[in-house]
Amino acid sequence: MSNRMSVLSRRLGRFAGGFSFATVAFFSIGLYADASTKGQVGLLFAGLVLVCLFASFFLWLAHGFAWAMIPEKPAEEKRPAEALKPADQLKPAESMKPSEPEKPAELVRSAEAKRPAEEIKPAEEKVIVSEDPPDAKYTITGKRVY
Repeated sequence: MSNRMSVLSRRLGRFAGGFSFATVAFFSIGLYADASTKGQVGLLFAGLVLVCLFASFFLWLAHGFAWAMIPEKPAEEKRPAEALKPADQLKPAESMKPSEPEKPAELVRSAEAKRPAEEIKPAEEKVIVSEDPPDAKYTITGKRVY
């Protein structure tokens, strides 16, 4: 999990940096174009600046959240002894044995054989009836057409 979050944070940071650079570049190009010509080129670059600024803001925000989710101490650095300590604590105590001894399988089988034949009923056979006739038509979604 930590490796995925660090990769995601790094990628989001790169995208955010790229969009921040594009914002500054479009802003400076727009200023130069507006100063040299009095046309709609300045408005085009102003729109590009706003789009890049919007994108870079949310990318930096997402990068911050992804960076915050990276654990301080990765799981790979933990020592095996530390990982085994909680496992030892979770083991049941040896004194928690069942109070009644288990019956041998022969005693259980002999008890089943002593039941009279009347108690054991054969399973009733169920006939599965198809609700749909064989010439039924269906749509692509599986609904029946009447």
